[in-house]
Amino acid sequence: MMSIPGLQRPAATWRFLVDLVRAVTQPRADVAWCDEQVAAVAADSAIVRALSQVAAVCRRASESSAFVSACRRLLPLMPQSLVHRVRAAAVVSAIAAATTLILRSASTERDPLTWVLPAAVGAIGVAAAAAARPIARAISHYGS
Repeated sequence: MMSIPGLQRPAATWRFLVDLVRAVTQPRADVAWCDEQVAAVAADSAIVRALSQVAAVCRRASESSAFVSACRRLLPLMPQSLVHRVRAAAVVSAIAAATTLILRSASTERDPLTWVLPAAVGAIGVAAAAAARPIARAISHYGS
């Protein structure tokens, strides 16, 4: 009678299959080398060259822009604490969502479910404002 080897030792067969899949799908990668390769490919990319030219045009235009000059004067007024910046961004998003919902009620169009996205953004903004300290702590730990 002929038997299948995998049926005689199922645990060994399972370990072999897991090791095989792990070897095929999770190669040990040199992250620094991969980053260098991606950077080299991106540097030679026509898209990156085009974006660099656009950025250079914007940089030259911003040097004489009155708006950019005004923003730079307001920059010292920006909160320095990461917690305050997270809270400010959350409050701005919540206010924008509330404004959208208020203006939607003044609209003559009554499309169904157009309130869902602004309501979700508003709820997330309020939650983020309330949880600004843990979010800022997570951001600072993520960057380090």
